[in-house]
Amino acid sequence: MHRRIVRRLLAALLALPAAAAAQDNAQNEGNDPLTPKAALQLQDYFQPFLNGQTGSGANQTNVRGVLPHDAFGVAQFARASFPALASAWGPGGSQTGIGDLTIFDVPVFFVDNVKFGVGPLAVVPTATSTALGDRRWQLGGQGIASARHTWGLTAVLAAYQQSFDRQSQSLTFQPLLFYNLDDGYYLRSSGIVSFDLAHRTTVVPIGIGLGRVIPLPSGRILNFFVEPQYSAIRSGDGVPTFQVYAGFNVQFPLGGGH
Repeated sequence: MHRRIVRRLLAALLALPAAAAAQDNAQNEGNDPLTPKAALQLQDYFQPFLNGQTGSGANQTNVRGVLPHDAFGVAQFARASFPALASAWGPGGSQTGIGDLTIFDVPVFFVDNVKFGVGPLAVVPTATSTALGDRRWQLGGQGIASARHTWGLTAVLAAYQQSFDRQSQSLTFQPLLFYNLDDGYYLRSSGIVSFDLAHRTTVVPIGIGLGRVIPLPSGRILNFFVEPQYSAIRSGDGVPTFQVYAGFNVQFPLGGGH
């Protein structure tokens, strides 16, 4: 099933008409995590191999909403990420349900040509099983930085979160590298480096993928991508050895566009 989804995403990338990708540097706008546009994102992590757990795997499909706003006269970004379909399987059986909801809000400011956002983060225990989420209230902080270049975009997302009983505690870094090609295509790398401080696991994935940004006359931006990721460094049972990250994003101009 997941192989069919990946093949269809690749086919969509290659089949979209070239005339649609006419804007210069549209890839930067479509990939910048701090682009001032509302967005709806559908993203999937397919993990067929887990470290130390033969015959086990997992999959998580996230629905994300991004909303720029100016509360209290300060430019900010709010994002909610909800694992609407999560599954885990192994020799002992399988479980399917939903994961934990993560929300953050970051005020945004500039330092020279670099855009920064720093603010609070919260995790709501909506997971239907401990195999699909920690199921604990967690608080922490989120940081984002991005810089646009003539050749592409660099950015980083960093987050720390912990539960009140400290049974859940993690630190993550996500370096983003996008290299723009012709006709709206781009190369990408966006593996999330994760340190689970409570369970003492580490994973450092290295990915390289292909995406395409399609700016529409309405001001909306479509973004498709597929990125296989191999965990070059991993320790602890249950972290992914290999995964495929794929997604489809739609950005909307503020005010609705025309």
